[in-house]
Amino acid sequence: MGSRASVGLALALVWSLPALGSAQVPSVSGGGTLEGVVGEIRLLRQAIERQSTTAARAQLLIGRLSLQDQRTARARSTVEALEGELSNAERERDQLQSAAREMQHSLEQATEPERRTELETQSRVMREQYARAQQRLGQIEDRLAHARETLDAETGRYDELDRLLADLDRQLQGR
Repeated sequence: MGSRASVGLALALVWSLPALGSAQVPSVSGGGTLEGVVGEIRLLRQAIERQSTTAARAQLLIGRLSLQDQRTARARSTVEALEGELSNAERERDQLQSAAREMQHSLEQATEPERRTELETQSRVMREQYARAQQRLGQIEDRLAHARETLDAETGRYDELDRLLADLDRQLQGR
């Protein structure tokens, strides 16, 4: 029964603590007071709130970085596709230009009127094809310039988000 009386006395003391107000209470675990423990709990709560905020911010930045990575990859893919298209268009134009030179040389060599008329018609068609190829080349170059500008902008956004994430990482390491 002695241990029940000790427990009862301890409970009575615990229940009476609020009535003591701000009086110092014997140490809770090796030297801290109740106020000290409450202060520690407040500090822990604030640290947890900061950590939650930081974790949410990091998660948001990682999501934005991932999305920006996809945008940058699409922009890079567009640039690469247009560079391939430009290369093909230049090759086509160069082939037409070579064929036109050969046609001109053949036209200069032709002496028969029928053959000359035929070569002139072919030469005119080839010049029209060359003009269309040149126009198409200009359009592709314009689209490529725009795609490169877009890639530069997307890469800049990606780099900015990456810097923010690196800053956040440094801040977390400093704690």
